[in-house]
Amino acid sequence: MKLIKQSFEFINQTDFSLVGIKKHIERCARVSYKSEEKITETSYEKFVNMLESRGHDRPLEFGTVYLSRTAQKEDNMAWLDKYTYSPWSKFSFGNGSTRIGGKLMNTIYVTTNYRVIKENHWEDDLQYLCEPTEYHYKRYTAHMVLDRGVMDEFRTHIGLSHLAESTRYCNYSKDKFGNAITFIKPCWCNILEGDYGTPDDIPDRLPRMGATEAGLIHALQYAERYYFFLLSEGWTPQQARSVLPLGIKSELISCGFEDAWENFFRRRDAPDAHPMAQEIAKPMHEEFFKLTNGKNNEAISSC
Repeated sequence: MKLIKQSFEFINQTDFSLVGIKKHIERCARVSYKSEEKITETSYEKFVNMLESRGHDRPLEFGTVYLSRTAQKEDNMAWLDKYTYSPWSKFSFGNGSTRIGGKLMNTIYVTTNYRVIKENHWEDDLQYLCEPTEYHYKRYTAHMVLDRGVMDEFRTHIGLSHLAESTRYCNYSKDKFGNAITFIKPCWCNILEGDYGTPDDIPDRLPRMGATEAGLIHALQYAERYYFFLLSEGWTPQQARSVLPLGIKSELISCGFEDAWENFFRRRDAPDAHPMAQEIAKPMHEEFFKLTNGKNNEAISSC
């Protein structure tokens, strides 16, 4: 049994070509199955095709799509209409309209995601793919390592897209997990991170703990022991997970626009939020502030 602290990193998409979109989808989606080791330079195509063929649409939301289209204003507005009613899309008009050759022209800047494109069969719009500009609304992706209880709270933020490590499919008795279950250290407990072995082991640090800390360690050790026992008796991971506590280490990928993230921080980096939520949300909020240059990164728009 292992104990670690919560952590996070922002893993924002950096390649906005169709290849880059699919690579980011794969990077995010493989967290659910903990199969990141299978990522290669060319694995994205087969992986994304598999998701689409099986109807696993949620991971497609993690591929950010930036579009820009210059045309006559009336034509552009008709094209834009479909994105206006998409809750997962935002748009702006940049510097407004200009008259070229007697025609009133404008450029529309759309930010959406790959699921919106595929579900609506708007693949033709990919001809307008572009790098993000100052006029595009930006999306941000975070990879969090946290306990299951906090993860369940974070996933209630419906303005963000979420993908989580799946205890249905992950078999923690396998070598890839070190034949051990990892749990998250409660922020209110004076316990060191590290390997605490099994209930038969007495780590040097255990006798020096208080009764509550030692009790927590034993409870987690026995949760691991009985999880492995159930697997050995033929239970599947999705069945054996019934004995796993909320303190189990979980991984969560979340992605969304800046306003959705700000709503998230208002609720989770707050004095009345759960202490474990605050432990990870506060430094995330500080990093997000730096990432967005300390100001609202909303697109510049005018009609």
